[in-house]
Amino acid sequence: MSFIYLEILDASFSFDGVIGAFAITQDVVIIMLGLTIGAMFVRSLTVFLVRQGTLDEYVFLEHGAHYAIGALAGIMLVSMKHEIPEVFTGLVGAIFIGLSVASSISYKNKQATV
Repeated sequence: MSFIYLEILDASFSFDGVIGAFAITQDVVIIMLGLTIGAMFVRSLTVFLVRQGTLDEYVFLEHGAHYAIGALAGIMLVSMKHEIPEVFTGLVGAIFIGLSVASSISYKNKQATV
């Protein structure tokens, strides 16, 4: 049950915007199509970034993503007992990704000067 909840939570944070889908329609089939298109977009974007070497340029980006996922899992566990604002949840992920990009840029600059 926790796995299914995590998958639903992950789908709600997709780039396709589940909130936007509900604003347009409440038809589950159309929402599922939106989620599918969003998942395909995210997959295509990931493949593109790997082929462009973005992960080689931003060496800590993958680590930041893993920390963000871990933080979201922790928030999910805490939210079973306490109400967690959605803004907080979104900011935690964004902060981890932002810090990983900043760390990658700093690391790259240090390597260039050595």
